Amino acid sequence: MRLFSAAIAIGCVLLPSAASAKVQNSASGQLGIVGVSGERTWAKTRVNMGLRFESLWFREGPRDFGIGPYVEARTASFGHADYGAGLVALLPTDQTFPLWFGGGAFARREDAAFFAGYNGFVAIGGRSFNHHGSYGMAYGLMFDARYHRGPVAGVDLILTASIDLQALAYPFLIGYGALRH
Repeated sequence: MRLFSAAIAIGCVLLPSAASAKVQNSASGQLGIVGVSGERTWAKTRVNMGLRFESLWFREGPRDFGIGPYVEARTASFGHADYGAGLVALLPTDQTFPLWFGGGAFARREDAAFFAGYNGFVAIGGRSFNHHGSYGMAYGLMFDARYHRGPVAGVDLILTASIDLQALAYPFLIGYGALRH
């Protein structure tokens, strides 16, 4: 009987429990400023506009680390366009306002040609964790450094606010609800 009890105890300890990690997707619009490099760093200041789609994996709750891919498209006052992808990691430094960072590669479309580049970013802001679905809202302030090739190679510095796209639908939903009732 002792051998049977010991086998069950060892089995309970060694058998992995079922993980309930959920994928948390988000879509955000970005609006800010970009210091476009030219002959020198920050030669011109432009408006940064972009869209970013992220997917964080391996999170079971708002206090868990997450990592996953992102894709983005952005422009600096329509002077050039960047299309890229990479990895984003979330550090749960605070349950409501975690820190997330990452980097990746992008292709810059400028002067009717594509040029390679890579970037690294750090952001802080609000990230929700949806216990009942796969969409988690994301808001934040992001600093992004982008090294690029092109007609004039350089480093662009970006400071931007990231606003969840789902939030843009709320005024329409509230208006629709008010008209219905």
